[in-house]
Amino acid sequence: MEKTTPSEGRNKKKQIERTVTLLVILLISFSAFTAGVSAEESSFSEAPVFVDGKPVTTKYFLKEGHLMVPALFMKHAGARVDWNEEYQSVVFRLGDVHFAAPVNKKFTDDFDRRTSTWKRGTILTAPVMHNGIAYVPLADVARKMGMTVSYNFDSHRTFINTHRNTVSRRIAAGSSRQKLVALTFDDGPESHYTPQILDILKEKGVPATFFVVGRQIQRHPEMMRRIINEGHGAGNHTWSHPSLPDIMTNNVVAEVRNTQNELARVTGRRPDLIRPPYGAITRSDEQLLYELGFRQIFWSVDTLDWTGLTGEQILAIVRRDITPGGIILQHNIETSPDLLQGTVDALPRIIDELQVKGYKFVTVQTLLDQQ
Repeated sequence: MEKTTPSEGRNKKKQIERTVTLLVILLISFSAFTAGVSAEESSFSEAPVFVDGKPVTTKYFLKEGHLMVPALFMKHAGARVDWNEEYQSVVFRLGDVHFAAPVNKKFTDDFDRRTSTWKRGTILTAPVMHNGIAYVPLADVARKMGMTVSYNFDSHRTFINTHRNTVSRRIAAGSSRQKLVALTFDDGPESHYTPQILDILKEKGVPATFFVVGRQIQRHPEMMRRIINEGHGAGNHTWSHPSLPDIMTNNVVAEVRNTQNELARVTGRRPDLIRPPYGAITRSDEQLLYELGFRQIFWSVDTLDWTGLTGEQILAIVRRDITPGGIILQHNIETSPDLLQGTVDALPRIIDELQVKGYKFVTVQTLLDQQ
């Protein structure tokens, strides 16, 4: 039997990886054609790509036989994604891997941490820009970050194995050992619903937690100060309420930090609680917010009040879903005058009914301190 040298073994492995990638691309192209759609016509279709077994729906198109996805898709795989305007490049970072992929160029600039220098790397097809969105070749970019891309013949699905353990940083409820509950209100402060909500809370002697938007604090500083002065908790809800998966990593940092600075300016406080707008977050964003020192607060009871439900409908949801340690999601968004009337109508009844059942209302901060 002939022995294989380490160098030959590495070359064989690379050949196998290229072959598998080519098969993936051919199969995806074949799927598009068998559906009666050419590769060119299949631009901007949507399909799930499974990242460590979890589906993430993404837009895609085929270019030179390569599956192109928005660069921001890689945040779902844990990578930090930014844009370098000077060099017209998408910049990826994951662990010790750091490289830039210039638009319309078939090369990458790879950062060598040992020497703190940039070296020229390769990429099979060039990233492109379309309507202000950078698209990159999925298989090439994933492989450069040590991931594996494969295609399942039976399910006709594309899979990415990141080869990294993930830890969820999301907090949706407190401990169930005590009958504590936290009322939370998102998207304020503003001047219509916020004072009505504060009046009810003051009358009932109940605290709540307000996840506030930076630009709303700037518009309504006195209302923000009233929230704090009346004993309520506050959390960061970004500056302009964007969907975090849809913005670059450095913009996520700016959204959060600008809001912290405005909170500190108006109230003197820098809370360590944050709630992502729409509850939308990627693996990359979760890790980033954790490293910035935030506890990421979601909810266990979604009242859906922003859809215009009546007070009775909101109360029915709370009755159905509340459990000890529950976090109730409501809103005080600056919107049409009648949209959140159900929130105002339901609030005193929620408080009265849950207190009768033995619940005690606390801020989210207190709820987590009781863990």
